[in-house]
Amino acid sequence: MDYPRHYEGCPLLSMEMINHFLRSSESWLSLGQQNVLLLHCEWGGWPVLAFMLSALLIYRRHFNGEQKTLDMIYKQGPHELLHLMQPLNPIPSQLRYLQYVARRNLNTQWPPLDRALTLDCIIIRMIPNFDGKGGCRPIFRIYGQDPLIVSDRSPKKFVLHTKRKSNVVR
Repeated sequence: MDYPRHYEGCPLLSMEMINHFLRSSESWLSLGQQNVLLLHCEWGGWPVLAFMLSALLIYRRHFNGEQKTLDMIYKQGPHELLHLMQPLNPIPSQLRYLQYVARRNLNTQWPPLDRALTLDCIIIRMIPNFDGKGGCRPIFRIYGQDPLIVSDRSPKKFVLHTKRKSNVVR
């Protein structure tokens, strides 16, 4: 199976791809004890590999507890790879997706359906003082599938710009 590489520095896997990997792996491993899985990751792919191994262990019920399983896999990895993580911390998203895998028996719909989400607000608790006047102008980048183009499942970048208001202080 070929899986996607990084997209803008972020490893992305769809629920369909995760489901395909888990079912294919389960099917292959259940055919006999002589069957093994050989997984390889390219440079920078360790977070995705760690997630997929954790998901497989939870899916096959060899481990329970998403955080515990993910921690165990990360501890097994080469220590030099742990220092080369990408700029974004993937672990919170990985834990959320591992919870989806762990709850698969509670939900009749697996994998969960894709649905459009609306971002209502972003709360920044501590505002950095970049200009010395107590303010900053954040730019948010959101990646996902375009809900208007169903045939194209590739991730797109949705750029959100903050509205420019001069001298706004709260």
